[in-house]
Amino acid sequence: MASVSTIAAVYSLGAIALSVGLVVLLHYLEPEFDPSWRMLSEYSLGRYGVLMRVAFIAGGTSVIAVAVALAGSAWPWDLVLVLVAIGPIGAAFIDTDLVTTPRAEMSRRSNVHAALGSLFILGFPAAATATGIAAAGDPAVGPVLAWASAAPWIALAWFLGSTIRYAQPDAVASPLVRVGWPNRVSMVVYLGWVALAALTTLR
Repeated sequence: MASVSTIAAVYSLGAIALSVGLVVLLHYLEPEFDPSWRMLSEYSLGRYGVLMRVAFIAGGTSVIAVAVALAGSAWPWDLVLVLVAIGPIGAAFIDTDLVTTPRAEMSRRSNVHAALGSLFILGFPAAATATGIAAAGDPAVGPVLAWASAAPWIALAWFLGSTIRYAQPDAVASPLVRVGWPNRVSMVVYLGWVALAALTTLR
């Protein structure tokens, strides 16, 4: 009979595949959201928005599942992964405004969505690092996750660098502010770390 860790790791890998697959599909189903400067969250506002919500839930639960899979190696630091996973799961149920909405006109709902997104985007690299270092002493896992956590930091730096123009009080998204691809690459890199973590528990 498969262990809880194995079941959690397999679920995590499947959920990651579903999340990434749905996002790729949405690029074709909702081409009105130019991926070079529109955020992933905006796919929830289109005709096939339910697919983006499922992608958020799948991605968030994949992080929780890998925390369960790593519980024997990284306890209690793997709980930080559970904390940041609240971000995408919560964002699945709270829509954002269009990124072309002036900041002063953004709804309270959109601000809550942004806070949830920030929890994941800003918090995941630290959570991955803490978990990776905690798991490094387990011979079955080793230091691979600690070293691999450098990738989420690099992705975060690129994303933050692309959003500098939003620091202005009157800033509004436009094709000149190319945040779309950094947003998407960050998601893939973050979930790539989660997939690697799941695979280490299956070796």
